[in-house]
Amino acid sequence: MAITTVALGPSVGLLVKMRTQLDDLQRQLGTGQKSETYGGLGTKRTVSVSFRAQITDLESYTSSVEQMALRVKLMDTAMTRLGNIPSDMRAAIDPNVYTLRQDGRTDAQKAATVALDEVIGLLNAEADGRYLFAGAATETQPVVDIQTMLQGAGGRDGLSQVTADRLVADMGTAGTGRVETAVAGSTVTVARQTPLSAVFGFKIADAESTLSNVTVTPTNDPDPDPATNQGILDFSVDFTGQPTTGQTFSMELKNPDGTLSKITLTATAASTPGKGEFSIGATPADTAANFHTLLSSEIQRVANTDLKAASAVQASEEFFDTFGGQAPRRADDTSGGGTLATATTLRDGTETDTVFWYRGTNDAVDPADPSTLPRNDVSSRVDKTVDVAYGARANEDGLRQVVQSLAAMANATFSNDVADDKDRYRALAERTRTELTFPDGAEKPQDIHAEIAMAGKVANDAKERHQANRSAMLQMVDDVEGVKYEDVAAQILTLKTRMQASYQTTSLLSELSLVNYIR
Repeated sequence: MAITTVALGPSVGLLVKMRTQLDDLQRQLGTGQKSETYGGLGTKRTVSVSFRAQITDLESYTSSVEQMALRVKLMDTAMTRLGNIPSDMRAAIDPNVYTLRQDGRTDAQKAATVALDEVIGLLNAEADGRYLFAGAATETQPVVDIQTMLQGAGGRDGLSQVTADRLVADMGTAGTGRVETAVAGSTVTVARQTPLSAVFGFKIADAESTLSNVTVTPTNDPDPDPATNQGILDFSVDFTGQPTTGQTFSMELKNPDGTLSKITLTATAASTPGKGEFSIGATPADTAANFHTLLSSEIQRVANTDLKAASAVQASEEFFDTFGGQAPRRADDTSGGGTLATATTLRDGTETDTVFWYRGTNDAVDPADPSTLPRNDVSSRVDKTVDVAYGARANEDGLRQVVQSLAAMANATFSNDVADDKDRYRALAERTRTELTFPDGAEKPQDIHAEIAMAGKVANDAKERHQANRSAMLQMVDDVEGVKYEDVAAQILTLKTRMQASYQTTSLLSELSLVNYIR
């Protein structure tokens, strides 16, 4: 009677189990993983799942940072150049160099045109089809081309026409900056053109005299509000007798851009007066007539130079200053007397009659509400609770001022046939240079650049933190899921030894029978 089946049953089951263990250990040795499933990790499976979920989050944040880094890098390059262009142009614009080339433009104007075109290109920078200076409207090219900006398109007026309209309104009906003079006997009067405008032409800021036997009587605006106060509305200069040689009369005219132009007249006994001098006549009436002639001439000169330059600068300011949802502003020929020369107010340009140079996000901005600020137009989540904002709008003050200054310079026209154009060029060049220094604490491109650079640093710091955390978590996951090759090798050797012993025992048992056992 054979007893093989009874003896071999447990041994074979043990061998099968050890074989399964050997196969699993060999898999671990080959893959470095303790188990093919989370279930095989036992109680540590929840730790593994949690760490892997966190690693996935970190990789997602890192990917977001890398996408943002590309955009910030391109913005950084553009902003660096935008910060350098103003200083380059200040060096290129010399108010004392006035040479018109064959095309009727100075070298500085040509340089301003090239720089303006470059600025437009920088503000239209894009990455992966996203425009970087369009705020949240990343699919919209933010700035129109230079031709459209200056000359207009499709029936819409560009800066050139808006500037021309403003100049007519500033010069007024007499072409003297809305300041008119008259003489009657020994009295000279100076008055602002009516209807009065708080926007256009000169304002009389001051009138002073050291002339003896002369009385200056001003009529001041009764409106005390500085925003609407018109200054001196008119004044009279009464020659009750003769002044003395060397005595002076001076007046200050406030230009539309806020700058002041000073006129000084000096009395002289010479029959042929020099520059800025008026002759003392035979009678007070003669002296008043000579005074009036010189004063009128000086007002005309300042209107043809300072006022025209200031008008161009102010027109550019109103055309380009659209930040926070504003429309470009222009002279309203329906106000006042119904013509540009008598206009008293500005109006908003419309999409049908005026070029809107900036086409990106232009929502209203509330300084008390950070969510409305340009930086928050675009943001990226770089950590579980950290969003980095790096939006920018091409019409922000620091960028807009570069555009409008270059555009005003590039848009101007001059002629060698116009006597005062050299002085007008000097006045415009000086104003452009001043604007490109961003006076009175005005926002500069570097200010915007600094904010975007800080956003980039925060994102990069987050990336470095994620990389460090990911490495630590991968090590933890490896500790949970991975194996130590030395331990696995030792287990395989031990198991092989046991299996060999079991095979030998099973072999002996396979030969066992009752006959052999009795024997």
